[in-house]
Amino acid sequence: MGTRNPLNIRILDAMARLITTALFALMLAIPASGTLVVIVPSADGLIVAADSRTSLPGIFCDSQYKITELRKPIRTVVAVTGEVAFIAPPGPEVNDMCGYLKSAPRMIDFSSVVKLYLERKNVDPFKLSLDDLGSVCVGETERFLRVYPDAFERFVGHEIFSVVVASYDPHSKNSLILNFVVRIDAVTRKVEAARFTRNMISTQSRRDVLSYGETDYQNKYVFGGVGRRFLTSDTLSFILIGRPVSEVRLEPVPQIRTGV
Repeated sequence: MGTRNPLNIRILDAMARLITTALFALMLAIPASGTLVVIVPSADGLIVAADSRTSLPGIFCDSQYKITELRKPIRTVVAVTGEVAFIAPPGPEVNDMCGYLKSAPRMIDFSSVVKLYLERKNVDPFKLSLDDLGSVCVGETERFLRVYPDAFERFVGHEIFSVVVASYDPHSKNSLILNFVVRIDAVTRKVEAARFTRNMISTQSRRDVLSYGETDYQNKYVFGGVGRRFLTSDTLSFILIGRPVSEVRLEPVPQIRTGV
C-alpha cells in the first residue's frame, strides 16, 4: 500500500469542514438534543445528575452542563430532555462546532423558557400549576413554529421535549419532582403539553432512582445490557431492596490516606 500524502489529508479535512458548514448554513435552525436525567431522593435533599453529551446533526459534543439551578424559588432545579434548544447556524469560519455550541445564539432554549417563568412567578414549587407552565412552553413552541414551520416536522406524532422540575423542602424533608412533555399531535398537528406527573416523595417513601429522558437507552444498555456488569453490589441493592428514603443520607466522601 502506498503512503498517504499529508497535504491531501489536510485538503480532505478542509473539504469535509467546508461541506459540513455549508450543510449547516442551509438549515434555519439546528436542534441540540439528548439528555438523561437521574434523581435520587434522600433524607437530606435531592441528588440530581445528568449526562454531559449534546448531539447536533452528525456531531456529539461533551462537557455540556444541563442542570439549571434557579435563583428563586430556592432549592429548585430544572432539566429539559429531548430537543433542548435550537441554535443559529454557524458562519463559514467556524471549524469547531462543539466550541461554537457553548456560545452560539439560541433561537429558542426551552430550559431558559422554564427558568424565566419560574423565577418570575417565584411560587412555591409544591403549589405550582403544571398546566400554566405547560401552556407557556406550548406558546413558545408555537411562536417558534410560526417563524420556522419545518423545524418540528419530524416530531409530528412524537414528543419534542420533556421538562423536569425538582425541588426539596428542608422543613418537611419532602421532595417534589414535576414532569411533562410537549408534543405534536399526529392527527391535529397541534402542539400540546401532555403526561403531567407530580411525584411527591416523603422520608417514608420507598427509596428509588427516578430517570427521565433517554430511559429506553438506560434500561436496555445499562440495567439490562453490557453496562450492568459495571453496577456495584451497593448500587444494585439500593435499587432492588425496598427501604425508606429516611435511610438515604448524604454522607461526606471519606478521605483516603496514603503512606504510613
